[in-house]
This record gives sequence, C-alpha cells and structure tokens, in this order.
Amino acid sequence: MNLFHQNNKLFLFLFLGTNLFWNVDFAQEKNPETKVLSIKEAISIAKENNDWIAMAKLQKEASESDLKEIKSHVLPHVVAGASGKKLSNVTLYEHGLHDSESLPPPPSTYQANFGVEASFNLYSGGKHEAQIEESEIKTKLSDIKIQQQSGSISLQVIQNYLEILRLSKLDSIYKEQISREELRLKNINSLYKNGKVTRSDVLRAEIGLSNEQFARKENQSNIQIFNNRLNVLLKLPEETKLILSDTAIVKETPEWINIEEPSEKTAYNFLSAKQNVEFQEAKVKGVKSNYYPSISLISAYEYNYPNYLKYPNVDQAYSIGFVGFKMEYSISSLYQNNHKVRAEKERLEELKVNENAVRDNLKLEISSLKIKLEDTKEKMEIAQNNIEQSKVNLKIVNTKYFNQLALLTDLLEADNLYLQSKYKLIEAQTSLLNYYYQILYTTGKI
Repeated sequence: MNLFHQNNKLFLFLFLGTNLFWNVDFAQEKNPETKVLSIKEAISIAKENNDWIAMAKLQKEASESDLKEIKSHVLPHVVAGASGKKLSNVTLYEHGLHDSESLPPPPSTYQANFGVEASFNLYSGGKHEAQIEESEIKTKLSDIKIQQQSGSISLQVIQNYLEILRLSKLDSIYKEQISREELRLKNINSLYKNGKVTRSDVLRAEIGLSNEQFARKENQSNIQIFNNRLNVLLKLPEETKLILSDTAIVKETPEWINIEEPSEKTAYNFLSAKQNVEFQEAKVKGVKSNYYPSISLISAYEYNYPNYLKYPNVDQAYSIGFVGFKMEYSISSLYQNNHKVRAEKERLEELKVNENAVRDNLKLEISSLKIKLEDTKEKMEIAQNNIEQSKVNLKIVNTKYFNQLALLTDLLEADNLYLQSKYKLIEAQTSLLNYYYQILYTTGKI
C-alpha cells in the first residue's frame, strides 16, 4: 500500500514537472523576445551581424592574401625534383628487324636523379612591381567596398527605423482621432434622438469612425512589416519585437542638421572610381614591361646515377652544380604588344571620363539633397503653424455644429484639415532626418 502511494506521488511529481516545463516553453514561444534599440545601437548590431558586410570583409581578407602571395614572388623560386627508373634490356637489330640481340643497358639497368634548382628575378621591366601595385589597389578597393556596404546597410537600418517611428506616430494620431470620432458619434446620436439632426449625419459619422479604424489597422500591419525588415537587417529572429528608444523624431530643427559643406571627394563611388583609375594605370605599366627583357640569377645542384658524363659510361653516382644567369627577351613583343598597350591606355581614358562623370553626378545628388533638406525645414515650420490654425478652426466649427450653426460637412472638413496638418508635420519630420542621413551616406560619412 505504501509502495503504491509512493508511486502515485512520483507519477504526480513527474506529471507536474513535465506540464510546468511545457507551459514555460509554450509561453516562451507565445511571447517573443523584445529588444530595446536606439539608432546607434541598431547600426552597431547591423555592422557586426549583417551578411552583406561579412561577405565584403571576407573579400578584403582574400585580397590581402593575394597581395601577400604576389609579394612573395620577390623571394627565390626553388624547385626540388627526383626520379628513379629501371630500364629494360636493349634490343639490337641487324638486317632490318631480323637477327635481334638482347643485352642489359650499360653501365646499369637503374637510373636515379635528385636535384634542387633556384632562380632569383633580378629585373623584369617593372612587371612584378606593377603586379604588387595592382594587388594593393585591389585591397584598397575591397576596403572601400566594406565601407560602402557598411554605409548602405546603416542607411537601410536608419530608414527602416525612421519609418517605424513615423508609423508609430501615425498610430498615436489614429488612436486620438478614433477617440474623437467615437465622442462625436456619441454626441451626434444624442442630437439624432432629440430630432435635431438627420439619420445621414449619424451614418456619415459611423463611416468616418470605421475609416479611421481601418486606417489604423493597416498602419499597424505596416509597423509589423518594417519591424520584420529591421530584424532581417540586424540578423535577429523574425519574431523579435523591437522597442525603439529614440521615440522623438524631430520637434524642432536640431543644430546637427546644419552640417558642414558636404564634399563629393569623400563619397564611396568617387573613391572607387579614383582607385579604378589608379588600378588601370598600374595595368598599363604591367603591359609596358613586356617591352623589356627579364634577367634572372639561376643555380642548381644535382645527384645522378649512373655517370653519363664520362665515356664510356661508368656505374657510379656523381653530383654536380652550377651558378649563372639567364636573360630572356620576347622579340615578338615589338609588334604584338603595341595593340595591347593601346587598348589598356584607352581603357584608362574611359575610366578617367567615368571618374569625372561620377564626380558630377555626386555634386548634383548632394546639391539636390541639400535643397530638399532646406525645403523640409521650412515645411516643418509651416506644418506646425497649420496644426495650430486648424486646431482652432476645428474647435470653432465643432462648437457651431453642435449649436446647429454649421453642417456636418463643415465639421468633417475642418477635422480632416486638422488631421492632414498633423500628418504633414510627421512626414516633414521624418523626411528631414532621412535627407540628412542620405547626405551623410552619399558623402561617405556613415
């Protein structure tokens, strides 16, 4: 009986423990992780975790390894080799293929060789130096690509962050508007019951409330979409709920918006175009090196068996070595290399034109963003004034309507003007920061 009672206790304990574990696990799945982020923290996480930035860093590491490999060519080129053979008998023929005789090959049926050869480049017309320069520029280009990819991802993070803030501000406005619409509908229903307004006023108020509820629901879905996009950029679990700590977009124009005169000379695209010109100049040097001879210091030392240096051949091993130099010159380069040099020079001119075009496009883009930035500052001031004016206007028309001195159409129009002015302020606030960060990205400062 006691044993049965103890087993029941054990079973109950296991059941409760399993149930508790399942409930905790279920609760964790049901309640996704939340993460509080500022813009700076979001950028920092993206730079550390984003796959595109990681790929750019790996490409730079590969370029650095290529550079080390090319630089190592300045060291002597050493080759070691060995061979061993067993020869068959020698078949001797007389009178064509008749009267053959088979004899072992003198002085031995075995042959062996082991040796080391070394060569050291003394002069190659600047070919090796040009290859090193090309590889160094490739490394610089890969570094610029990391910065550009990092800046691009940072800008995407900022834009998604600002969009979530904008939509969150809109959600607050929708919430406030729905409360106002509900109060208005309640008051209109009272007027309708007292016979002071028609049924159409009630219906229009209900439709207005439904439209705002619909708009808020759609806005909340958009917040979730941009939350997921930001999670992907930061490489966080998709279900992670982000809480943005930088809740204020822009209440007034901050001092840091008045940035120093932006320059296209620090832009990623311009730096890449400039490095491409230098890379092509190095290629031209490399192609021109084909006009010059190459001179190398050479050396070798070998062990051989049997001795074929002596006649008749001797069944013995011997060693021998040498030191000298070798010069090579391709005579055909005098008439074949001209076309290649001309082609590389034409590509160089093309890249120089491209560099100028990139500079001009960047100047135009920066000046356009500056104009938009200044224009948005003015729009913010106008929107703030419009909010104050439309708020007073709404209050006046609302009073008139409920005193039977204005139509519902006038009230809805006044309410819409107030709502639109608040929308425009949020749009201007978000656009101001967006243009500011776009200028920073375009000029290579993020």
